[in-house]
Amino acid sequence: MSIALDVAFADVALRERVEHNLRHAPVAVAGGLLNACVVTLIMLPANHIIEACAWFACIALTGGARYRLYRRRAQDNWLTVSPAADARQIRAAALACGLLWGGGIAAAASVADMRQFVVIAILSGGMLGASLQTYATMACAALLFMTPICLGTIAAWSIFPDANVWIGTLFCLSYLLILGRAAFERQGDFTRSVLAREQLRDTRDTVQLLLKDFEAQTSDWLWSLDLHGNIIDPSPRFQAAAGRRTTDLEGTIFSKIFDAGQERTELEHHIRQGLAFRDISLPLTVSGERRWWLLSAKPYSGGMRGVASDISAQKLAEAKVRHMAHHDALTNLANRSLFNESLHRALECRGRSADIAILCLDLDRFKSVNDTLGHPAGDKLLCEVARRIESALRRRDLVARLGGDEFAVLLRGPNVREAASTAAARIISALKMPYQIDDQEVLSSTSVGIAFRNSYATNAAELMKQADLALYLAKANGRCQFAYFQDGMDDIAASKRELEMDMRLALDHGGLELFYQPIVDIRTEQVVAHEGLMRWRHPQLGLMMPSSFIPLAEDSGLISRLGELAIRRACEDLPNWPNDCTVAINLSPTQLRAPGFVERFAEILRETQVDRTRIELEITENIFMQDHLDNLQALKDIRALGARVALDDFGTGYSSLNYLRAFPFDTIKIDKSFIQGLEHQESTLAIVRTVIALARALNMTTIAEGVENERQLAILRREGCDRAQGYYFAAPSPLRVDCH
Repeated sequence: MSIALDVAFADVALRERVEHNLRHAPVAVAGGLLNACVVTLIMLPANHIIEACAWFACIALTGGARYRLYRRRAQDNWLTVSPAADARQIRAAALACGLLWGGGIAAAASVADMRQFVVIAILSGGMLGASLQTYATMACAALLFMTPICLGTIAAWSIFPDANVWIGTLFCLSYLLILGRAAFERQGDFTRSVLAREQLRDTRDTVQLLLKDFEAQTSDWLWSLDLHGNIIDPSPRFQAAAGRRTTDLEGTIFSKIFDAGQERTELEHHIRQGLAFRDISLPLTVSGERRWWLLSAKPYSGGMRGVASDISAQKLAEAKVRHMAHHDALTNLANRSLFNESLHRALECRGRSADIAILCLDLDRFKSVNDTLGHPAGDKLLCEVARRIESALRRRDLVARLGGDEFAVLLRGPNVREAASTAAARIISALKMPYQIDDQEVLSSTSVGIAFRNSYATNAAELMKQADLALYLAKANGRCQFAYFQDGMDDIAASKRELEMDMRLALDHGGLELFYQPIVDIRTEQVVAHEGLMRWRHPQLGLMMPSSFIPLAEDSGLISRLGELAIRRACEDLPNWPNDCTVAINLSPTQLRAPGFVERFAEILRETQVDRTRIELEITENIFMQDHLDNLQALKDIRALGARVALDDFGTGYSSLNYLRAFPFDTIKIDKSFIQGLEHQESTLAIVRTVIALARALNMTTIAEGVENERQLAILRREGCDRAQGYYFAAPSPLRVDCH
């Protein structure tokens, strides 16, 4: 195949070389005749008029033959039938002309005087130099022309009485070598230019073919614009995507088919400036439906040419994921992440219209509902509570589920104190009404704590803390009450400080221990890992769960010591399990951001000499809310040490698909709030299915948290979830030796 291509190109190259030579033949012939005429006129005084005129006639005949070949090909529009035959004629004419010039120079030197010899020598050199242009694409013809002239010139130097034959010979041979090499180089340059042009043409044809095939085989389509940004020749796929006919699109300003906005302004700027762009997404309305297109283009022939694709489905999926990231999957209320973001933005505002009130509340007897009626009933209760809270508030007020049965409300605007008391009273009144859950009447109620922005609450965390303290006061006053934060609540803070001191003592003297909950391979139902969960045996308060003291550890700065203790205990306990069993430890964002954490973690690994691949640190999405780049680097350093990294409570915190791209997690843990709704909510099942598919595509293991019954396990197995943990398998307990 390559041999056939080489032969074909050689034929094209020869045709081009012959055509180039013949196109310049008239000028070359005229120049040669002019030089011959000069030589003839100079030699007339030498009494050899007949010989000189005969020589000139021969020169004219060879030039005429070459000119006739030029005329014949020009009349045929350069459709050379046989470029090889034409090349032979050109070489024959070149040799004949060279012999005539060489012989003429030698003959003239035998009868010339010094003046005539000098002119002949100059003309000889000129003819040799001019041959480079005359035969620029025919190196062989150039040599056939130059060699006789050089030989004739050498003969002239030897014949002329006063000439130094050795100098002349050296000059002629050197000149011949230089000109010969230059002739072949020029022919090579011309051939390479022809090759480049042919390759470019082949590439252009291939690209056109591929573009047509691309548009036929994919859902994308090509588009072209003229110099003024108007659509040119819209393809059928373009017409279908835009929902318009050719007559409606042809000549239409391209940017005007998109909805007005920043994206369209950016597109207009690129088109107006003739700038290439890539992956600009723009909204447009097609048949009353909002769509999104992704555009890429570059300048082409004074206008623009590019490719477009409909990414509406992708945009819809991204919107759903963003909604999942900022809303509670069970109640569809704002989640803690969205609430915190909104609170931070509200605190940045100033003025009377920027007054803020925070309402914190949780449900009374919610645990008993879960215990007696089951978690599905508890979920239905939470959904109904969310609906009633929203009904009791204004449309501009933000209500969020912070987790479990905890809710918060953000109020903004003038007269916020009056609005807060009104909202609290309406919420209390709405939530104490009976609920119908699974044909049973359920009673519940709430208390509300209220805090306002003031000189004492300068940030979101302080304001939330004050609202929590107010909630404690409301509960102390009895159910169905609301209370405001007051300075006298320092007693509650004092009790927290006392608890903090107890925690410091526990850290120093061993009052904390690690419980383990098994993680099961769903396919085999074998235990393959354990999650380490900290417990505190308080001398007076008894066994305390993490929710009772982890927030205190966070607030008091003890979380780093507590987390390092958990990691060390897990590493020390790991040898008690089989070699294929791993252990997971929760890692607090505060702990990860603590200076020197990675170094201390590496030190623990060295001291305990454990298999580092069996250690997995679990982080939550909220870790990316602050110091994103520093946290990402810390995770990479942990991975470099050989440990695994899991993303815990996926979908409940600060969710963005960017961090899944930025860091390759080993494991994604689906939050138990999603698992609880698997049996009854198709939307929840769709979310779980999406998360599992996403993890599988990213080569990550999925773990479902909070599995409580066989039906949930069966659904997870059907959807392809890898592992599960929850009370269905076992509650957290002290160290177990048997991993299986």
